Amino acid sequence: MSSVSTLLRDLETTMERGSSSDRTQILSRLTDLFLSTAAVMDDDQVGIFDVVIGRLARAIEVRARIELSERLAPVPNAPAGLVRQLALDDIAVARPVLIASARLTGQDLVAIAAAKGRDHMLAITERSDLGEPVTDFLILRGGRVVTHAIAANHTARFSQHGMGVLVMRASQDDALQSALSGRRDIPAELADQLMAAAKNSARRRLTASLEPGLAGAVDRAVERGALAVAAETQIEGNLGTVNEALVEINRLNDAGELDEAAVARFASAGTSEHAICAVAVLAQLGLPATEQIVLGADRDAVLVVARGLGWSWETAAALIGLRKDFGKSEPAIERARQHFRNLAQPTAQRVLGFLRMRDAQP
Repeated sequence: MSSVSTLLRDLETTMERGSSSDRTQILSRLTDLFLSTAAVMDDDQVGIFDVVIGRLARAIEVRARIELSERLAPVPNAPAGLVRQLALDDIAVARPVLIASARLTGQDLVAIAAAKGRDHMLAITERSDLGEPVTDFLILRGGRVVTHAIAANHTARFSQHGMGVLVMRASQDDALQSALSGRRDIPAELADQLMAAAKNSARRRLTASLEPGLAGAVDRAVERGALAVAAETQIEGNLGTVNEALVEINRLNDAGELDEAAVARFASAGTSEHAICAVAVLAQLGLPATEQIVLGADRDAVLVVARGLGWSWETAAALIGLRKDFGKSEPAIERARQHFRNLAQPTAQRVLGFLRMRDAQP
């Protein structure tokens, strides 16, 4: 460890008189030394790096901390204190270790989620083999987007209580039903509840798409067990119940002219019906679900869909501008912009993926 002694002397000098660039350079040297010898270090030796690099990491710029987090995330015996320090940092710094570091215990993850909030929780949902105490906490405190993300993580484990809460919420949340329908760890009694909720949701969506005079036909179809989720699209196309906006959007789509720019154009012009229909077609979602995403109570849902589709912040901003309760407030727009920037695209794509999943058939 003579190299460490030399670096310690350099560190003291750098901390007293060095510039930001000097600190970043010595951090890189220390990290290189640690990574080159980590496999043969004992706990005491790792502890030295924990103290030294941890001290230096508090005095360097964000970009250097992000790089440090990325380099340490896959290391099995990375300095535990330093990893926790990085995990409590800004989400751009924290994300790599939150997703991948084995040095974070379940207790650590719960504490970090409680201290930092939704963006850190979303990163945690991407970890493999999350245990029951962590998933219970995320379900309790994470909100709708976090709940969807953790339900879609098929390596996560849930307690009986946690799974019961998910199934209960799914009775009023079609997207959560879809996420849970792909799982194989739902107890039989809860699976029956989920199936019943899926049937009711399919019926509601189909009825909402019909003219009033056809609603009775849906009820009779349900009683006969003939309801299928795909019938929503068939009836819209064959019975002519689709509105003018959807006709125009379908025409654009058939002509190969429906894209992100078209969505932004409709949203910027305030033509919400056209914008919602365009999002529905491009995101491969139903109209009722898309209307809830754009205009419903969950203000972040449209950000998730836009990020999942690879759209720009400008397009997302145009869509949230359609909201009367949200889109005109500058502070709200700024918060949405930060959430959009911090939302990892793989997470958004995973959420969008289960939004597209169909309900289980009766």
